[in-house]
Amino acid sequence: MKRFTILIYAILFSFILNGQEQLLYTQFFYNKLTYNAGFSGAAPGVELTGIVREQWMGIKGSPSIQTIQANIPLRPERVGIGAVIRRQEVGLTEQLNFNLTYAYHIRYGDYLIGIGVNAMLGSIRNDFSESRIRTSRPFGQDPLLQGNIENATYFNAGAAVLLRNERLYAGFSVPTIVKHHIELTDQDDILLDQRARYWHLMAGYSIPVGGRLLLNPQLLLSYSSGIPIKLDLNMLMDIGDDFVAGIGYRSFSGHEPSFGESISLLGGVKVSDHWFMSISYDIGLSAFRQHHSGSIEVALAIYFGDRSRGGEVRSPRFF
Repeated sequence: MKRFTILIYAILFSFILNGQEQLLYTQFFYNKLTYNAGFSGAAPGVELTGIVREQWMGIKGSPSIQTIQANIPLRPERVGIGAVIRRQEVGLTEQLNFNLTYAYHIRYGDYLIGIGVNAMLGSIRNDFSESRIRTSRPFGQDPLLQGNIENATYFNAGAAVLLRNERLYAGFSVPTIVKHHIELTDQDDILLDQRARYWHLMAGYSIPVGGRLLLNPQLLLSYSSGIPIKLDLNMLMDIGDDFVAGIGYRSFSGHEPSFGESISLLGGVKVSDHWFMSISYDIGLSAFRQHHSGSIEVALAIYFGDRSRGGEVRSPRFF
């Protein structure tokens, strides 16, 4: 019975983790470095962004994600580096990823082409301690889970290309080239997780609509073999770089009939010359929505620039 219980947990959270591996963010436009290393150094100054996401609120053990991203231009319009630290907890499983990025930018007419690479070190920790799971006998009596806590580490790497100017960006990336099969224990009969290869296509355009208003449609396509294509669409309205409001849509990744996975409401404000904060709320569209209270995501961006050289923060819709 104990072995069956552990097997059920492993299978259940393996499915959840594989879904979450798609880097699910509603505000992906403030977190582009996570998807595409070509954005390294694309900002006019050093930018630090933090994002917290609580998914499917009301469900115990639902995904909780925290991300910190640093984007650092070393040579303006030439070389940039970045770093992304991402922590995710789903049920009994905690993941921690540390990602380093680099990009070289080439001027081509009115455009800049960024060629980026990234290297990532990740860890997965499964906590089957008795404080998390109750069973009919102590874990120490079961050889399947000696020590109660299982850990695994893995390495990955990726590449990306980005085309951009002041109004437009379009990028293609494969941030996880290496596939991994990570086992729960030293035995070969239970699989904890699979690290798949994902392909991302991102694009956005800034449209002046009069006065200080800018309309910013953006999209993100994510694909992996054997998994339905994930589409994220967002339409943002910038009001003089001081306020942002918008809506979003995410396609459904399951097999049941549905209008999509969620729609989102977004809002942001320029707190000061160097701080920008935004929040989004996802409303479920699938049948699963009756089991949770939606998802919330908060982002905070800090720009360390020189105001004497135009270093005030602007809405980071692109860079």
